[in-house]
Amino acid sequence: MELLEQLESRVTELLDKLDRLEAENVRLRAESSAVVAEKAVLEEENRKLRDALTQEEHLRVEALKRIDALLRRIQEHDSVE
Repeated sequence: MELLEQLESRVTELLDKLDRLEAENVRLRAESSAVVAEKAVLEEENRKLRDALTQEEHLRVEALKRIDALLRRIQEHDSVE
């Protein structure tokens, strides 16, 4: 009879442990899903920032070209006089 009680106790312990592990698994899956979603948001933000940086670089290059053109006009004007 003692062995049967030990077996019942051990089975109860194992079932309790299984319940805890299943709950932990659910929590970890939810956490993992949240991390994946956050990663997607950060990747999109990173893409937008890269696009903005590329656009800013393009605008800078265009501004420098315009400044160079203005400087050339000034130099040409000065050399004519």
